[in-house]
Amino acid sequence: MAYAALISLEHLLPSLEIPCCPEIIESLNQDVKHLQKLFRGLEVDIDSTRWKAMESGIREAAYRLEDVLESSALHLSSSRHDLSQPELPDGVVLLGNKVKEEIDFFTESVKKTLEEHYYKVDQLPSEEDGTSRTEDDFDHGNDQSKMVGLEDEVSGIKNLLINRLSSELKVFVIEGMAGIGKTTLARQVYEHPSISSTFDCRLWVKVGTKCQMKEIMLGILAKLNLDNIDEIHETELLDYVRRSLRDRKYLVVLDDVWSKEICYELELLFPCNLNGSGILLTTRIQDVARYDDSNHRIRKSFLDKEDSWRLLRGKVFGEEESCPPQLEEVGKRIAEKCEGLPLAIIAVAKHLCIADKTPEYWKVAEDEIPAIFSADEVMSKKLMLSYNHLPQHLKACFLYLGVFPHGYRIPVSKLIKMWCAEGFLDRHKWNSLEGTAMECLLGLVNTYVVLISAFSSSLKIKTCKVHSVFWHLCTKQADEEKLFHIMNSNANQHIERQRRLCIHNNILFGIKDVRKSMASVSNARSLLCTGPHHEYPVPKCLCFSLLKVLDAATIRFYEFPNEVVELIFLRYLAFTYNGKLPASISKLQNLEYLIVQQYLSILSFEACRPYLPMEIWDMRKLSHLQVMGSDLPDPSPDSVPLRRLSTLLGISASSCTKKVFGKIPNLKRLGIQVELALDVPTKPLCCFDHLPYRLESLKCVIVNPKVVVAERLPVSIFELRYLRKVTLTGLGLPWHDMSSFGKLPRLEVLKLRCNACRGPVWKSDEVRFRGLRYLLLEDVDLEKWDADCFSFQMLQYLSIRHCYKLKKIPLEIGKTIQFRGPPTLKGIELVDCGESVVASAKQIVDEQVKLGNKLLQVYVKSSADDRKLK
Repeated sequence: MAYAALISLEHLLPSLEIPCCPEIIESLNQDVKHLQKLFRGLEVDIDSTRWKAMESGIREAAYRLEDVLESSALHLSSSRHDLSQPELPDGVVLLGNKVKEEIDFFTESVKKTLEEHYYKVDQLPSEEDGTSRTEDDFDHGNDQSKMVGLEDEVSGIKNLLINRLSSELKVFVIEGMAGIGKTTLARQVYEHPSISSTFDCRLWVKVGTKCQMKEIMLGILAKLNLDNIDEIHETELLDYVRRSLRDRKYLVVLDDVWSKEICYELELLFPCNLNGSGILLTTRIQDVARYDDSNHRIRKSFLDKEDSWRLLRGKVFGEEESCPPQLEEVGKRIAEKCEGLPLAIIAVAKHLCIADKTPEYWKVAEDEIPAIFSADEVMSKKLMLSYNHLPQHLKACFLYLGVFPHGYRIPVSKLIKMWCAEGFLDRHKWNSLEGTAMECLLGLVNTYVVLISAFSSSLKIKTCKVHSVFWHLCTKQADEEKLFHIMNSNANQHIERQRRLCIHNNILFGIKDVRKSMASVSNARSLLCTGPHHEYPVPKCLCFSLLKVLDAATIRFYEFPNEVVELIFLRYLAFTYNGKLPASISKLQNLEYLIVQQYLSILSFEACRPYLPMEIWDMRKLSHLQVMGSDLPDPSPDSVPLRRLSTLLGISASSCTKKVFGKIPNLKRLGIQVELALDVPTKPLCCFDHLPYRLESLKCVIVNPKVVVAERLPVSIFELRYLRKVTLTGLGLPWHDMSSFGKLPRLEVLKLRCNACRGPVWKSDEVRFRGLRYLLLEDVDLEKWDADCFSFQMLQYLSIRHCYKLKKIPLEIGKTIQFRGPPTLKGIELVDCGESVVASAKQIVDEQVKLGNKLLQVYVKSSADDRKLK
């Protein structure tokens, strides 16, 4: 984590206002940037003692200096010295001298560490050979249990290779995360009798992370049994390989490819013989899989529950011995906890093979699966290879995912904010910090260490997750590298000098020893309570004066935690509280994200309604403000605009004034909560009168929609030319108002929930939604829906939920694409809809198939079952 520590230090330096040493700090800034460049240039994907020592030394030096600098800044802030005077107070001078000494100490420590370790890193042997050989031995056995769950995939790839219409050389790519069985699948295809009889030349080439072209070429020539290979000059190797394969129908497997560059070089080796030759490539990097658009990509899937149990049972008992009935139930649970990953299943199976085959022991093993994963050398090497190969700027982002509970579907919007607030992201002039964070997430998805759980209506990643094996790696590695420590009720080892403390169970706050352990880490920068919500009060532990991130959204505060306003370095604050925020909240001048959630209360809405103080307008660094149902007071005329504030969620309708929006010039995302009993009952939609022109996302929720009196939407809303997403709940609008939304040129997402519109008929054939990609109709009383082939020309996803009166989906939804190029419709989701609606969706699928769209799927969900129509 040395690189992340250096990035954090670099972010801190420009904001420091410590007198006596501005030139020294500027020089330090240049040194830190030089060190970052040094780490970026190190392509070290080995797990060596020397490398660990170098990283640890520089990390600890950076942390120590950061502690001194921020503690000094805190002292100056609380001392209230007048630093504008020519002669500074003695205390300030002494503080400046201490800072100078610490900077010198940092410089000398880094210099010594580099001399001891850096210049010898490139002399270290690569560990890849050991990993690769193990992988070959592990994956290429002949026992039939390895075929579990692969039959259909083997058959599919085999048919692709043999029954191709084109005779040109074709590349097929098997991709997926480490240990999912890519090599095993490729081997099963490679050794299939029909493949051996079709291709007169088959070659298996192990590539790996360090393999050079010369080694690959010599390996190919050796397998072709050519004589005098050693006498061939290096510059002639490529021609020899091409000549050897010319006029032959060959199949080459390139196993474990890690870079696009090696793919481009390898392409030169293989001649296009126009005889149906093929290349089968395996990789855990998506960029490699798509290095050429003409590649046929095959994503290796996880095993289902049944196949997972079959594989575990076969590995433990073999093909001839059956599993005792008393072990089946616990055995299936163990297999399920491996989450469909063959590598994990086999690691557990190896452990169970040599252990007592009793229900009692297997239940113990079930609870010790993380330890089994860690103890398996083959598995650890494979997973660490993925981690070590990550670029430096992605490693902290990846390990940080372990702060969320095991199996948790991580909301990407929250993850991005927390990454930004933590301070370990590179800043790029050409991109916002949140844009950089999204690039980092995509980089992790690209390497299959992070999996996508769900997409949003805007077709962006909504939630992601980490497979169990990688989650355990994250928590273990992060603890070792002092990125974060997960608190538990037992002795908290390795807690010293941890940078972040994570609580997965809020009841731990009630344990005195746990609070004592936490208090010992006074320099912690983050306190992350990411477990389940806790309904009852817990003792507070906010004794961290340098805290930057406080995620306490799962903790209910009955009174405002006044200790929070003393944490002046906070950038991210989330907690659950009903009530008024104090004026002192404005002391948090570094705060960028303020999220206040509400808990259910038996008190009236008026009694527990949150209020924002006037001083909120003094918090100039705010970029995200979310306080559900809150009143945002009008700013004073001399208030400085909050130019960084781009997201404002949960504000009341009465807060949507011209004065408020005039002081938030860069607002892009707005969420309005309308309480009719408190806002304006006669004109509940007046909140739309002064919306910012550059708004991109608008959400409006009527809290008690049953009492709403239908109004017409103000014309001003249809002048928002940048609006991309609209969500309306409970407004009771007439359906013909929807025709005006077609005037919004950039509208891509439209969600109509809980009687957002009322009436039995929607004539959308009068509408032209030229750019709409996602449409949601949920809990509306619609009975008849009319559309023509021009209404939704670009629609990709249609979701209809709890529309019990709707008779059918207009068939024209599926015909909109025939005049506009290739089909666009990809998915229809139906939740608790009538059979006639399901039948019309099936009819749309049939029509789409005729139009050439074979990708459309219909998902039918109900309280009884879930099913997918083909």
